[in-house]
Amino acid sequence: MHPQSDTYKMSAEKVVSSNPNLDRVNLGCGPFAPPGWLNVDGSWNGWFTHHKHLRRALELVGVINASNQGADWQVSPLVHYLSKPLPFPDNSVSAIYASHVLEHLYRNQAMALLSECKRVLKPGGVLRLVVPDLHALVVEYLNSKNNGSSKSAADNLNEKLAFRPPAPRAGNGFVRFYHLWMDFHSHKWMYDSESLSSYLEGAGFHQVAQMELHKSAIPGIEEVEQPHRILDGAGICLEGKKIA
Repeated sequence: MHPQSDTYKMSAEKVVSSNPNLDRVNLGCGPFAPPGWLNVDGSWNGWFTHHKHLRRALELVGVINASNQGADWQVSPLVHYLSKPLPFPDNSVSAIYASHVLEHLYRNQAMALLSECKRVLKPGGVLRLVVPDLHALVVEYLNSKNNGSSKSAADNLNEKLAFRPPAPRAGNGFVRFYHLWMDFHSHKWMYDSESLSSYLEGAGFHQVAQMELHKSAIPGIEEVEQPHRILDGAGICLEGKKIA
């Protein structure tokens, strides 16, 4: 089923309307998809959680790797590509969380997603974003240069920016085609606190502020937020509120 089909959208709306307490959305959840949240992911690993027998068959014939973390998912997410409009009605969810997701979209796609988040949030709803901290990466690069590690500083920065891997993707033709077709695993645009704040405000969010780990207007944020994605310069976290 194509994620943007009318049937799919109706299914997504039914999930929200039939679960009034399940209105906190976790976008790009990955394998960390806690119950109590409406977990959304567009990866093939997310799709395979709904088709486990097919995944097993492809593993047996060697098309995909059996050791891939996708086999460990405990929750089957709502499958949706975040480059497309969100399949939820207007004013239908109270909170949206997205950790290390926005940088995987082209900037115009990311801005469209912010607008979509505002559309589907209820008045008073909160959007919380975690992204890699461009400022911290640049400071680390400059410190390495100043400390005499200039030979490796550029390589380390490139690896952490993650715009492209150092070599083409390995694997069989199916896997390489998937990565080329989806082009989601590399980073497309990076943010610091100031730039992300300006984009949130430009999308119509209010009371935009940088937040600490597990400090949030969203109840139960510790259920979904992983410390290693924020602490020690790994990421920055910002929240914005939809007023109307």
